[in-house]
Amino acid sequence: MMNLLKKKKDPEKKISLKENMKKIFSKKHLKEIFTGEENRKYLRHGSYSSAMTVVVIAVVVVVNLIVAQLPSDIRQIDVSTQKLYSVTDDTKEILKNLDTDVTLYYIARNGSEDDTIEKLLEHYEDLSSHITVEQKDPDLYPKFTSQYTSEQVASDSVIVVSGEKSKVVSGDDMWESSIDYSTYSYKTTGFDGEGQITSAISYVTSENNAKIYWVTGHGEPSISDLTSNFSDAIEKSNIDVEELALMTEEIPEDTSCIVIMAPSVDFSQEEANKVISYMENGGNVLMFTNYSDTDMPNIDSILENYGVTRSDGVVVESDSQYYYPQMPYYLLPEIQSDDITEDVKDNYILMPVAQAILPLDSYRDTLTITSLLQTTDGAYIEDDPDNSTWSKSEDSVTGTFDLGVVITETVDDKEAKLIYFSCANMLSSQIDMAVSGANAKLAASAAASMCDVEESVLIASKSLSYSSLVFTDAQVSFWSIVTIGLIPVSVIVIGLVIWMRRRKR
Repeated sequence: MMNLLKKKKDPEKKISLKENMKKIFSKKHLKEIFTGEENRKYLRHGSYSSAMTVVVIAVVVVVNLIVAQLPSDIRQIDVSTQKLYSVTDDTKEILKNLDTDVTLYYIARNGSEDDTIEKLLEHYEDLSSHITVEQKDPDLYPKFTSQYTSEQVASDSVIVVSGEKSKVVSGDDMWESSIDYSTYSYKTTGFDGEGQITSAISYVTSENNAKIYWVTGHGEPSISDLTSNFSDAIEKSNIDVEELALMTEEIPEDTSCIVIMAPSVDFSQEEANKVISYMENGGNVLMFTNYSDTDMPNIDSILENYGVTRSDGVVVESDSQYYYPQMPYYLLPEIQSDDITEDVKDNYILMPVAQAILPLDSYRDTLTITSLLQTTDGAYIEDDPDNSTWSKSEDSVTGTFDLGVVITETVDDKEAKLIYFSCANMLSSQIDMAVSGANAKLAASAAASMCDVEESVLIASKSLSYSSLVFTDAQVSFWSIVTIGLIPVSVIVIGLVIWMRRRKR
């Protein structure tokens, strides 16, 4: 019976579908779809939605194309604490004033590029039309680097070229590392890519590089014996360093500055006269001495010719805020305002066993003596450091003492400059590390100030250590109340207010 009913319904269903299809696609019905007022309204709305969708997609595509052409420093935001993926204002200023074409050849295998170096080079290219960056795969161009250096160039190095001058910035020099004594393994601690590359650009675009001569022959340490921060800063300033044996050589004419670094034996009279004569003709001298019970009258004669002398004993501080813990002879002097101290004014300078720099009772009125580092007025001079109890006595000479000075004199339109620090030990690695490299930075700034290297900005490396966000117990309680209590309650109250207003309508 059920089968018979189904058989009877099926033909009727087929007829109904056929008739409906004819009705839907009939000329009259199609005309109503496109001409009926209600249907036209729906068509207009649908066409508008489709058109807006197309417009939005087109706008997104165009915006992406435009953004892709913007400089990397605009389209990328560097949120790292040390600004690892951006460049400093010093680099931007140098690139802004660049008027010579420079090519940065990035030596790296395709697919193995260092992302940090690659982004850094992109910034350089975006910031100056005179900068061009080209990648050279050593597998495809095995002999490319030989035209600039005879040494092996490591991967991820950059060769900076302008005209006939070039400089290789090694990838190993861009990444700083130190040994972790807990695991006895090396770990990467900093990135100095910007400092190295900007220095190289300044080097290849400069006509003449400054040159300092390091006086030898009196037990002086070499520049490599001192803290690496100081030698690195000198190198990044594009200052060439050569040794000078005053006993047998004259001071060359191309000298920007001579460095007298902690001689352990005295100069001869002839050597001292050479230095004085050099300064009288507008020369520059950077001098460091250490406390010693050995008399050095000829070295002292150079200082006295420029209005100062050094104390026989060492300076001791009585104010605990201005010396290293439990060591009143490890001084933390007050940094005076000057162009030379500008970069370290927010740091500490540590000077162990320093002597006082004392002005003579009378000196030429053409001399100008400016303090760079100074003790408090509670300091005193200890005449016998080897047998001292480090306590001030009634006979102690007290007062404010200079530990670093800059002395200038202009004669016949020639300016001579002597920068003197009474503690060479400030440049030892251990002492310099205690103040995060500020001592070396000050010494390098002093050298640069006498070498006319204004364009060679000392850009510090960027530390890879992270800063922890630390909350006190009171802060934890406050933000707990805000996030767990105040914010949820506020959301509930706002919701209730909106609901009540809508209910009244």
